[in-house]
Amino acid sequence: MKKLLSCILIGILVLSGLGAAVPATHQNLSLSEHTETATAFYDDELDQSMTGYDGTLPIGHVFLGTYLNLSVAQSFIPQRELLTRIQFLMAVNSSATQPCVVAIRDNLTEDDLTAISLEPSEFPVVNATPTQEQLAWIDFDFQDLWVIPGQTYYIVVYTTNITGNFYWIAGNGSNIYLNGTVLLSVDDGNTWTEFTDADGCFKTYGLRETFLEITMTPGLFKTKFTIKNIGNYTAWDILLNFTISGGIILLGKHFNGNISELAPGEEAILSSGLILGLGKTTLSITVSAANVKEMSVERDALILLFFIKIL
Repeated sequence: MKKLLSCILIGILVLSGLGAAVPATHQNLSLSEHTETATAFYDDELDQSMTGYDGTLPIGHVFLGTYLNLSVAQSFIPQRELLTRIQFLMAVNSSATQPCVVAIRDNLTEDDLTAISLEPSEFPVVNATPTQEQLAWIDFDFQDLWVIPGQTYYIVVYTTNITGNFYWIAGNGSNIYLNGTVLLSVDDGNTWTEFTDADGCFKTYGLRETFLEITMTPGLFKTKFTIKNIGNYTAWDILLNFTISGGIILLGKHFNGNISELAPGEEAILSSGLILGLGKTTLSITVSAANVKEMSVERDALILLFFIKIL
């Protein structure tokens, strides 16, 4: 703990009187509350982490020789193509009234790629400098984000600059995590300074990207869709949307289907409902999954009542 605090706090006192090297500002976003609006059924995997506790720092409006608004950024290098969530070892002071925000950026001077806010009630309450046992791993489950493995990204943690509003975040001053470092801001994110010997206690989770192959086979009354996983990893939460445009369609203009998971090399077959129509049409199918980028296929077709033929 002494190593972390001596490394960071001395730097904070310097920062409060000097400009920093990397300019950036927090994006002024209207953030949604953290609610369970959708349920993911996949099992994401631990990607990057640093869990060696050495001490804590406040985030928010704090007195460190003078009043500051302290924000923290942790750089990291993902190895999976999809970033699903972040965890930090944290707590909150009982006087906090505003949410804690976590944002992902690929450059501290650019906009958030995604962001989420959690209310103070979702953190353990600690009024003095917390011990490790008083902290908890807090889950920041934002919208899944496609990233580039091997590229540096930043987790930015901050809260509103009002009196008494601050959180606690754990870290380590021994440079345990070799693929990133901590950056601090004392002026609402306008400027940042890097601390190369410190890291936050964090975990990132993600999924490997995989690939699908779609085959559309029209016939009598309906159309069959064959979806095959041609990648190396399980595809999760596959969604299919089928639409017929053009002609006169009496039945079966739209169809939606889903597959919970599809292992590498496996295929699944879905069928549309009853299709009844007349004329030249376009059959459109769009498929996506939690770890598959959206893909589309279109075919011109002729529908004669219940018979469907690809042109």
